[in-house]
Amino acid sequence: MEADASVDMFSKVLEHQLLQTTKLVEEHLDSEIQKLDQMDEDELERLKEKRLQALRKAQQQKQEWLSKGHGEYREIPSEREFFQEVKESENVVCHFYRDSTFRCKILDRHLAILSKKHLETKFLKLNVEKAPFLC
Repeated sequence: MEADASVDMFSKVLEHQLLQTTKLVEEHLDSEIQKLDQMDEDELERLKEKRLQALRKAQQQKQEWLSKGHGEYREIPSEREFFQEVKESENVVCHFYRDSTFRCKILDRHLAILSKKHLETKFLKLNVEKAPFLC
């Protein structure tokens, strides 16, 4: 009997909290809608222009990354190229691999997928047998 009473009380408290939260969210949304309704044409135009500038900037950044070799997973031939590639980009993931290790091939497939999804990062791979001083 006590367990039923405590569950019932807990349910009521939870219901009350959910109702309060829902009311707060609804009030916030109503105020945002009212603010948008009260905007004049100049304010809407400024908002639109600000959004367009943000989109242009994002597109420009994307093009810059692509020009630096982001968006693809590729092998670099030597240590010298490694240092050059790392200097060009802020975010770099380099897989130091060995052909004889089958797990490296598994990781290669995953990194190739990630490289297309994360343009902000350059993905490279370097054979450890060709770069003894780095590995």
